[in-house]
Amino acid sequence: MPAWTIISPRERDYGHPMRMKIFWIMKTVYRMLDPPNEPSAITEAGHIATLGYAAVLQENPEPPILSSVVIHFRLSTESVTRFALLFHDMQIEDKVHDIRIPVPGELAPDMMDIYDFVIARSQKLLISSRDSDYWAECDLARRVSKQLHVQKYCERLLRQEGDGTVDIAGLRPDISRCPICESNLIHCNSCQVASCESHDCRGFSDPPFARCVRHKMEVLCFPCLQGQGSKRELEKCPGCNSWCCARDISSCTGRPLSSIPYMPCVFSSMFIIPRLITAYTESTRTHPPKRGSCMDCKLPGWRSCRNKLCWSHSICPECTSGGLTCMCGEVWACDLCAEHDPSVFIRCPRCRRLFCYSCCYIDDCLMCGSSDLCHDCAEEVSDTDDKELEEMPAKLVASCGSCEVKMCDHCESYLAVSCAVCSSRLCIPCERDAECSCDRVLCNGCVADHGCGLCSQRHRSDDNDGS
Repeated sequence: MPAWTIISPRERDYGHPMRMKIFWIMKTVYRMLDPPNEPSAITEAGHIATLGYAAVLQENPEPPILSSVVIHFRLSTESVTRFALLFHDMQIEDKVHDIRIPVPGELAPDMMDIYDFVIARSQKLLISSRDSDYWAECDLARRVSKQLHVQKYCERLLRQEGDGTVDIAGLRPDISRCPICESNLIHCNSCQVASCESHDCRGFSDPPFARCVRHKMEVLCFPCLQGQGSKRELEKCPGCNSWCCARDISSCTGRPLSSIPYMPCVFSSMFIIPRLITAYTESTRTHPPKRGSCMDCKLPGWRSCRNKLCWSHSICPECTSGGLTCMCGEVWACDLCAEHDPSVFIRCPRCRRLFCYSCCYIDDCLMCGSSDLCHDCAEEVSDTDDKELEEMPAKLVASCGSCEVKMCDHCESYLAVSCAVCSSRLCIPCERDAECSCDRVLCNGCVADHGCGLCSQRHRSDDNDGS
């Protein structure tokens, strides 16, 4: 008996077009006969449902006759089949208690759709049990179901014509377009049910499909959407009221509650960031993930931290309290990133105000991260004020001969290196890029004229890439 596993923990089984209908039947059967174990969502791991049939082959070109169609159900906690749905007998068999009951009328429409699919699928030749062919089988099932639903779409239009509501004289069998308005047909990505794309057409689905406003190929009918439970692939943006892919909806993961350990300032933030991410990840949160809006909308009170490695890409109003803004008013960061990540803000040692790295009001040393006084404090401070400062300002004495970033006197003396030709000082990142194949260190201004042939070629290549 040919059979397909429709529901299973394996991701490869997620794409079968009968998956959602069979889950609703499974849910109904357990609600009737085993209520405590009724599955709540199709995303629950471990449940198994297998659809099988037996066919009597006819002489060509007659299609085969189905002698039996059966669906077997069992939960992840059950090692053998618990219930079987017998299509020809219209009965549900309890394998444990050895009893049978009639199928309730509410299951008849879904059973008819499944039966029609099995008939259409049984006429195809591709039947393989090898794992390597499963994706081909799943793709075939979707194509079979898609063609089947196009036929049912046309039948629905013919019934409407019989009611006098639709005139489809000259119906053309084009499976990609609506025979009424020539608009494209769209299909639910799960069950493949069809609808006209045009809202003004009689063939437009009621209720309408959920369709991502950015990714037009992402479409779900409402029964399949509701069947996905809390892990829906499409969600409605509360800002613009449009359907969007769930991955495009912002989310606040909740501010970390645990105290973040002190992280002393070091040469580079690359040593701080991994520890900070670990501290964020291991901390408990103020609330579970809270959904925001799509990428084109901004809900009132929601903000994004300047730090790209913040504990949340989007931050809800509940978690934004305590955040800090640069003096220029253009950059905002959450309090945790502003305090613990030196790559977010520069803090003036005297007035303790915060400045972003784009500000022209303050300078800092690239290599050690220490900062000079902001321009306001530099005009006001006297030499005697230095004794009252909690943190001594950096004395920026040089600029890198290649990238022109500032360097403090300590880093310039002990960490920077000199160009072998013009003696301009180079910061450590530029030093790594400036090493010539002849073991000399050359700044960008000297490598073209004084570098070896390989270095000169590299310099010209860098210029071309930047142009």
